[in-house]
Amino acid sequence: MKNSTLLLKEIAEFLNEETEVYSMMNGALDRLVKGTNFSTGWIFFIDEDGTHTLASEYGLPDALLMDDCRYMTEGPCWCVSRYHQKKLTKASNIITCSRIVKANKQYSDKTGDITHHATVPLQSGDERFGLLNVATPNTKIYSEEDLALLESIAFQIGSAIKRIYLTEKARETALQEERNRLARDLHDSVNQMLFSLKLTAHAAGTMSKDEKSIQAFQMIESTSQDAVNEMRALIWQLKPVGLEQGLVEAIKNYAEVLGLNVTIKVSGLLNLESKVEHTIFRIIQEAMNNVKKHAQTDAVSIHLSQQSEQFIMKIEDKGKGFKVSSAKALPTHGLKNILQRSNEIGAEVNMKSEENVGTMIELFYPKGQQHENNNRR
Repeated sequence: MKNSTLLLKEIAEFLNEETEVYSMMNGALDRLVKGTNFSTGWIFFIDEDGTHTLASEYGLPDALLMDDCRYMTEGPCWCVSRYHQKKLTKASNIITCSRIVKANKQYSDKTGDITHHATVPLQSGDERFGLLNVATPNTKIYSEEDLALLESIAFQIGSAIKRIYLTEKARETALQEERNRLARDLHDSVNQMLFSLKLTAHAAGTMSKDEKSIQAFQMIESTSQDAVNEMRALIWQLKPVGLEQGLVEAIKNYAEVLGLNVTIKVSGLLNLESKVEHTIFRIIQEAMNNVKKHAQTDAVSIHLSQQSEQFIMKIEDKGKGFKVSSAKALPTHGLKNILQRSNEIGAEVNMKSEENVGTMIELFYPKGQQHENNNRR
């Protein structure tokens, strides 16, 4: 076991260098357990709705790792319930771990002799993020020294979470300001020039008496209009995602910009986090752009479905289609963007396409549950 002062210093230095929340928590938890007499630890993220997520774990006994950590992710427990009731304000001894109790009924020989754990909230000021839990075999009560160390480390982790969130927010704000500037510049310069070119070509074609010249001016006018439409779509994408009226309305508005006839079906009550909803809308934008540019059809159908804890999106067209082989061989940059964005939020995307039949894109969020849902049908 390391000296507590040295351990706090080591963890503080590590946290100061981290810029990503989950890698930060994994590293801090690793250093905490290895530098103390604790044998295992885990962190629950708890959102404003009270939903908890197993954000990080180290050295969990086999019983809690079974079935993809089912006992850690499903249902309430005593420490999370006390957190909701705001009865956890500092490091505390939890009488018994209710998750271990449940796991013990099925895997009694795989609990690692852990029955109790210490818990401490992760917070920064008045802002709360979740819980840090640690445990040791055959230990029911943790010393005041251990609890004080946990409080200090939890405070460090909470402060690091807040710092990373603020940094991400500042970066997103700066990025959006740059997007807005680009959108204004494109609208005020390139878009206006294209529109002027279209009008000039139309006027010249009207005045000309030479058939070949008329055809050339008509082609210039048509191409200019296509470029104007492309520019409007690009400007729309650069602007902030307008989801104030909901995902469905945003899809309808963007389809109107592209000149697509979109049919939208919604099943269940859609309940997505803001960041996830924004990313999914960007994915839908990419898919609709692909239809407009490559599918040789103006009709697209979109099905949005909320099934229990999983969101499913299906976009389908009856257009040109293409051969699907691998991500490296995807025919357009937009399709590659769809895969990249889905990975960013932990979603899974399936693409099915057949030449001269059409294309279907399915998204499952979170990933890994579509097979379970299919088995229930």
